[in-house]
Amino acid sequence: MELFSSVAKWISDKAAQSYVCFGAFIIVLVWLIAGIPLHFGVTWYLMFDAPAAAVSILMLFIIQNSQNRHTIAIQLKLDEIIRATKGAHNEMMDIEKLTDEDLGKIQKKYGLLAEKTKEDLIKGKIDTHTPDLGKDIVSEKQLF
Repeated sequence: MELFSSVAKWISDKAAQSYVCFGAFIIVLVWLIAGIPLHFGVTWYLMFDAPAAAVSILMLFIIQNSQNRHTIAIQLKLDEIIRATKGAHNEMMDIEKLTDEDLGKIQKKYGLLAEKTKEDLIKGKIDTHTPDLGKDIVSEKQLF
């Protein structure tokens, strides 16, 4: 598993380089030009189609692996910001494990908080306070 992650990271880093995109463009151009003497027949088509399909499937897994790594890294950075910020709700650090229903409840509470804050701003109050969102955001059972 570690070998796949290392190889996937290396490939995704290299595939993101501009010269790789240019190389792919050249390959497609050569393939199109090769179609002329081959009269754009089945051989010409298969010469590119089979390898392109294989590369596409492999790149799908490599891109997903890269996306997962980046998502985890961003989540950990956000968790650290929450942990280090006074007044932040630490129960939010594990929020991605909640059900869609529970996430909807929290989203509704934040929406209500935003509406109240807009009203407070109109009245000249500050919007930097951190009110308690209530104990029913996340149950103790879901936290631990």
